Amino acid sequence: MGGIAAIMRGPRASYFNAAGTMTLRRRERSTTTRPWLTREDVAFAAELPFLWLFALAVPERHWPSVCRRLESAKAGLGLFEPAPVARIAERAIGSSQPGFDARAFALDSAAGRSEHHLQILRAISPGGWNAGIELVGREHVDAALAAGHGAVLWVAHFCFNALATKKAMAAAGYRVSHLSRPEHGFSKSRVGIATVNRLRVRAELAHLDGRIVIDRDKPMAATLAAQRLLKRNGIVSITAGAWEGQRLAKVDLLGGKLELAVGAPGLARLSGAALLPVFALRDPGDATLRVIVEPPIPVANVGDADAALQEAAQRFGELMERHVRGHPAQWRDWKNLKLPG
Repeated sequence: MGGIAAIMRGPRASYFNAAGTMTLRRRERSTTTRPWLTREDVAFAAELPFLWLFALAVPERHWPSVCRRLESAKAGLGLFEPAPVARIAERAIGSSQPGFDARAFALDSAAGRSEHHLQILRAISPGGWNAGIELVGREHVDAALAAGHGAVLWVAHFCFNALATKKAMAAAGYRVSHLSRPEHGFSKSRVGIATVNRLRVRAELAHLDGRIVIDRDKPMAATLAAQRLLKRNGIVSITAGAWEGQRLAKVDLLGGKLELAVGAPGLARLSGAALLPVFALRDPGDATLRVIVEPPIPVANVGDADAALQEAAQRFGELMERHVRGHPAQWRDWKNLKLPG
């Protein structure tokens, strides 16, 4: 997720290209050291039975309100702090929305995360998760496959993207392999990876052709596996973020900056595959989840590589800003947005 470590090596530094424009920041390669157990794991373990009960017993149309009350209760008990998201969102979008309630917004944002947990738990339970999901823009996927070089889906980090995107693509007949990391799921600890994370992986694998897991000690293996799939005109999906990868682009967004690992455009540049931005958003009117595939972002395969990847990342950021403004509470990266001052 967020990048392919093998493509992104180098010392920790920021630098400028020949034109004097800052391109990518490089960071040291991450190690595989992970905590055995965290306090967040304990809190989630206590919450999990209630989430599973809600997933099974509460009709889906009531999930948003139930999750909103859950997050409000957690905030009241000191188990969740809405202030960081509230402060950033108020500065970024509050002035454009009369009567903006920053704390309520932060609770709504957290409720979306919890609702995604309910989707996962319902999906692996008898009867499954059968929400209305619509795939928009499949013609861009078809055009990429017709060109014969495969497609890289760069999936924006919104609260419903993980399961809905995979489900929508599979229902449309596409075979997608997702590039991921061991921490993908509910936990970043060794215990959590071995236990609760398997719940999410199980739900997603039902709609995937395969999962490519990044090994930080041997990152080239994930790169080669993704390249082989694209060479066979396959589809690889990567979630947009900064969790993995050694090269990071800093994109303009909502008056601030957001870092994104450039593994997705890097893979597209290496393979000649189309780079397709993907946004999974719930329509507030009819509650339909729409998985939107935008037209491909061009990635120059000649000239300075860093400049090409920075440009592609900024194009992705411009698309993302439009969707964030349209569905701000569904965006998951508020805490990572760096505003000036």
